Amino acid sequence: MIVEQKHVSSYPISTRMKMKNRQHGLRPTPLSLENARLHQQLKDCSFAIAQQMLQFKVETLKLQQELKKQQDAIAELQQANQALRDLAALDGLTKVANRRRFDEYLAQEWRRLARDRGQLSLIFCDVDCFKLYNDTYGHLMGDDCLRAIAQAIRSTLKRPADLVARYGGEEFVVILPNTFAAGAMQVAQEIQSAILQLQIPHARSIASQQVTVSLGIASQVASLASTPETLIALADRALYNAKGRGRNCIVLH
Repeated sequence: MIVEQKHVSSYPISTRMKMKNRQHGLRPTPLSLENARLHQQLKDCSFAIAQQMLQFKVETLKLQQELKKQQDAIAELQQANQALRDLAALDGLTKVANRRRFDEYLAQEWRRLARDRGQLSLIFCDVDCFKLYNDTYGHLMGDDCLRAIAQAIRSTLKRPADLVARYGGEEFVVILPNTFAAGAMQVAQEIQSAILQLQIPHARSIASQQVTVSLGIASQVASLASTPETLIALADRALYNAKGRGRNCIVLH
């Protein structure tokens, strides 16, 4: 029968010291045994701490990965919400700002400019004889016409603060912050030219043989003592006068 012998190093320190003392005929003292016990406890504690540190690193990594997933999900949700807000501010047909966005932006700019007594201008644009256009060419062609006009107006606006919106039906409006009447007149002329360059035929128009617009301009110093509705009324009155003068023209209030 073969008995497997363990290597001395596999025994606990206290046992190894006892064996060593026996070999040298020494009797272990209580102090040496206590030191051996404390050394073993320290070794056991170090091993336990190392295991806990490893577990802590693993848990930390898991938490970091979970946090990254949550941050990515929040970013995607914010992007989706922003996309929805953008869609809610656009006119479905022409893809320029809608009436709701116009009202919000005008009120915002009025308050901002009122603090410094800044100038604000509006341009109302109405497609001449548009009902006759729809009756002649059909509503699908009418929709295409409005899309083309909206993009032509947008192309004339060079500053980020300028805004074109569909005010309703065949009527558009342009907000020009920090713009005096002379500057608004120049923009209106550029709008008129851009739409003429489209060369959209309109055989039944009383203003021209192609699609044209009438434009009304109003410009006012923003003030907290008044409201932007006053400016809207002035621009609308100028547009009414432009129609009364035979259409396809610009009137400054």
